[in-house]
Amino acid sequence: MEIFIDVLVLENIVMNYLILLMTAKFSKSRISHLRLFLGALVGALYVAFLVVYPSLKGTYTTVAKVAISFAIVAISFSFERFITFFKTMVTFYISTFIFAGAGFAFLYFNQSGGFVRDGFFYVYWNSKWTIMVLCVATVGIIATIFWDIIQNRLVKDRLLIPLKIAFENGSIDLPALVDTGNALFDPLTRVPVVVVEFKAIKSILPLEIQNIFEQSKEDDLVGVTKIVSDSSWFSRFRLIPFTSLGRENGMLIGFKPDYIEVGEKSEKKGVTEVVIGIYNKALSKSENYNALLGPDLV
Repeated sequence: MEIFIDVLVLENIVMNYLILLMTAKFSKSRISHLRLFLGALVGALYVAFLVVYPSLKGTYTTVAKVAISFAIVAISFSFERFITFFKTMVTFYISTFIFAGAGFAFLYFNQSGGFVRDGFFYVYWNSKWTIMVLCVATVGIIATIFWDIIQNRLVKDRLLIPLKIAFENGSIDLPALVDTGNALFDPLTRVPVVVVEFKAIKSILPLEIQNIFEQSKEDDLVGVTKIVSDSSWFSRFRLIPFTSLGRENGMLIGFKPDYIEVGEKSEKKGVTEVVIGIYNKALSKSENYNALLGPDLV
């Protein structure tokens, strides 16, 4: 079997670069594409060296392969602490196993496509690019699913927090998302704003305020002002400008609650200086939360 070194190096650079790119995404590391390329090049040259000098058995050992993987990660990423380096190494191995598993699967189903020797895949010329493309596509799908699972678990376990809102004679409990991008403040009092879905908070609102949102009249500021001015709710009425939530130069109708409680049990925190902004759409497609909290309130 003939092995073309230039092709071997090129395809290993491509695969190593993709593995390092996946590692960066999963570990949330800052990347330099030049450093990723250099790390991928080192890995590719190592494989080429083994092909050119097969008699050097010491380079095939587990210790040698672990050492070269340490070098690849050290070249590709910057680290301030050893624990960060260790976590990135683990992520690098996980990414490598995902790619290797996809490649081995396609070799298994295509028995004439190549073979495995000394821990390396050798793919025949007439099938290598097909297998590589299928491998990358498969890994892309797996990585996307895996990433979505990680993100959903983070939202569920770390970023979701119980929220209680008390207003007049009623109160409501709902899950809230700690949103670092929520920097809304009441322009008059400069207190933070918690954005809450109307459907989640409807039961504690006065009827005249419910009617505004049920009839989708919250953008009619003149009409809203007239309705609120005739309500006992007038002294708590707020207009909050915003440029997020899928809209620019918008206005949220808000009110000042009696208080809110953030967290649970011993970590529960009471806050009185806050405004609730009412949003007449869903904040979460998966309905995991009904409110957005700024990090200052946690």
